[in-house]
Amino acid sequence: MRYILFTAFIVVPVVEITLFLKVGSLIGIPATIGLILLTAIAGTMLVRSQGLEVLSKIRSSAERGEAPVEALVQGACVLAAGLLLLTPGFATDTVGFALLIPPVRSFMVRKVWKMIEPHVVTTTVRQTRWHQERPSSDASAQVIEGEAVEVDEETGDNGRGNRN
Repeated sequence: MRYILFTAFIVVPVVEITLFLKVGSLIGIPATIGLILLTAIAGTMLVRSQGLEVLSKIRSSAERGEAPVEALVQGACVLAAGLLLLTPGFATDTVGFALLIPPVRSFMVRKVWKMIEPHVVTTTVRQTRWHQERPSSDASAQVIEGEAVEVDEETGDNGRGNRN
């Protein structure tokens, strides 16, 4: 964690200042400032359209009853892209634009999933209707049955002598 903070607060600004100086000496200060503003505007428009697309994927996954894990991670990538594109700088803009490319986001989803998959516990929940003998004021009353089992992380034992 220390290295991430060090990179974020020391290395990134030094790289950005260096790039500002190099680009400014090549194309001039007004053109450099214009380029920074242009990338912020273009990035904002792209983030908006990509964000709406990701929201659509999240909704359709939820409607199908699936967990929208991939769409949520892609949404996080789009959010990070937006933050990077609004941060003035050429290196952050490059990473931000890269995160807006769907194959790059898919690659990030695979990497993130490999990191979190060992910590994900899945279970099955069965839903049944509860029918009462006598009329009730709440005719749509439902009982959802389920079972929770605590799994020991070290041994993988679920307390019943079974391993997951």
